[in-house]
Amino acid sequence: MQILLKTTEERHPALEAYLLQAHPWDNPEVCAVPISAGAERWKQWIHDVVMEQR
Repeated sequence: MQILLKTTEERHPALEAYLLQAHPWDNPEVCAVPISAGAERWKQWIHDVVMEQR
């Protein structure tokens, strides 16, 4: 199973730390793939949603 989570670069360390702590496996695969291009409205939506969760 693979899950794709989206967050900002600023919030990635906190998300990664949570995933590594909460995951039942000793060594889960947690990867970051930067978005080098994308629709501005979509990127703004990601930013807004992430910032609401603070």
